[in-house]
Amino acid sequence: MNIEIAKNHLGLIATNKSGLLDFLAKAFLGSLLIAISAQITIPAWPVPMTLQPTALIFIGLIATPRIAVATVITYILEGACGLPVFHAFKSGVPHLLNTTGGYIFGFIPMIYLISSLKDKSQTFSYRFGISLLGYMTLYVVGISYLSLFVGFSTAIQLGFVPFLVKTIFSISFAILSTNLIHKFKIV
Repeated sequence: MNIEIAKNHLGLIATNKSGLLDFLAKAFLGSLLIAISAQITIPAWPVPMTLQPTALIFIGLIATPRIAVATVITYILEGACGLPVFHAFKSGVPHLLNTTGGYIFGFIPMIYLISSLKDKSQTFSYRFGISLLGYMTLYVVGISYLSLFVGFSTAIQLGFVPFLVKTIFSISFAILSTNLIHKFKIV
């Protein structure tokens, strides 16, 4: 009897180990995509324009909420531990505490909202709406934190207004990319 229980238990451990490795691999690959997108940047102060939000929307539209959030947390931990994953190959906790830190932490609610709401409808307009909602969440967190450095009205002027047009293109590009991936069943 004990041998049978042990066999079943070992089978369960092997299944969970495989699932855990799959989960960790997906989170790592997603964090790599975010890190690469951080290096594609238009310099600006106090917040540079990067492709990170586009990558986040893309990940949010293809991943489960657990994997999506784990991806962002992995990215933040990589940077906090010294890996050069933030824009301009920066890293470290001090970078998370500067003017862009609120945006980086805002990635978590952004990606969670998008990945949690994505399955309700597959239409472009629905996905655009949830992506815009996620983006607005990113802006609320980012601007709130940025305002601690430059004041609220300046935070709006420097951390929101210049990004409005980019936001529309970013969302559209991410949705079209995920639609192509789903069409060709790549993921």
